[in-house]
Amino acid sequence: MSESGAMAPAASQRRRRHVLISVSFAVLVLLLLAATAAIVLLAVLRPRDPTTELLSANATGTVPSVALPAFSIQLNLTFLLVVRVRNPNPASFRYGEAATSLLYRGASVGGALVPPGTVPSRGATTVRLNMTVQADKVVAAAGLGGLLGDVLAGEMEFEARTEVKGRVTFLGFVKRSAVARTVCRVAVGVPDVKVRRQECHNEAKL
Repeated sequence: MSESGAMAPAASQRRRRHVLISVSFAVLVLLLLAATAAIVLLAVLRPRDPTTELLSANATGTVPSVALPAFSIQLNLTFLLVVRVRNPNPASFRYGEAATSLLYRGASVGGALVPPGTVPSRGATTVRLNMTVQADKVVAAAGLGGLLGDVLAGEMEFEARTEVKGRVTFLGFVKRSAVARTVCRVAVGVPDVKVRRQECHNEAKL
């Protein structure tokens, strides 16, 4: 009787030990699964910078010319820039109205607005920017001497700054704001109105 009574507590302790080990193992497995899921989720949801790329730049019109006998500067110049916006994220990038500023010698001389749109997941879209140079602002930016100096040098350099603001939505509820910016320098020949150089670099912030 005493021997069987001694065995009962021992068996009970073994069962408790087995239960404790099983529960501990299950908790460990759940923690590992949770950690793995968190790592995978962070990898998937980690936003990547949208980027921009200048595909082409064209200029039309006439560059500065002097009209006599009444001394005046004649300028009629329009730029057409074609920019590609790439979205490397596994979710679409929806952007609002994009703004482009055209600068000459650091001063704003024109601009354009691009209607809202969406860049598909891991896709790209093309944005066309049509900008007319405002002659009076060009003269004000460079001064008569500076403008004539560029004309005599045979080249005028403009800078186009484009900012595309939008949002990337993951899994339908995780939303991250994103801003893609591109700065392009375009040199136009005088008097042929041909693009001689074009150089762009990208800026992005998430």
